Amino acid sequence: MEHTQPYNEKALLHQLAKGSEEAFTAIFHHYRGKLYHYIFTITSSREMAEDTVHDVFLKVWTHREKLANIENMNAYLYRVCHNQAIGGLRRMAKETLILAELQQEDIPLLPNVDPAGQREIRNSIQEAVSKLSPQQRKIFLLSRQDGLKHKQIAEQLGVSINTIKTHLGQALRFLREEIGQQYKLQATAIWVMFQLT
Repeated sequence: MEHTQPYNEKALLHQLAKGSEEAFTAIFHHYRGKLYHYIFTITSSREMAEDTVHDVFLKVWTHREKLANIENMNAYLYRVCHNQAIGGLRRMAKETLILAELQQEDIPLLPNVDPAGQREIRNSIQEAVSKLSPQQRKIFLLSRQDGLKHKQIAEQLGVSINTIKTHLGQALRFLREEIGQQYKLQATAIWVMFQLT
């Protein structure tokens, strides 16, 4: 989108607060590239960078009424992006722990945890998976253990791809919460700090 007038952020924020889609689009295009690059340098993931930028601007639109009072939009957006990226890395860490257990691999994320501690983590993961509903557990294992794609699982179970995505998303959210309650400091936070150093 080309702008015939100079970029006036303060004016755009006031317009955005009133629900202007044009102002939102102008701000989005002004920051999108810079924020994408910033997140990519943190995560080394193009997909996560793209998703994070979209999530951040979804927050911008959802909370648009409050943005007129922001003095430094640049700092605000970078802070929100940083928090979103850290949250994404934490979710990745928890999923990696789950995958390590399902594939019966050693857990390389915890080099300072003794074998007994790793067995305890594995037992906790197995217990969390066992708490899933039968359908969620079946879909989760077909996806993460057998490596099937959504379309293949849908064909095997005779349901829609959207159903598979819904069940898998619910399963992952539940497992993240279960594992995070016990190991968010020992496993997730340590791994995230290691990735950012």
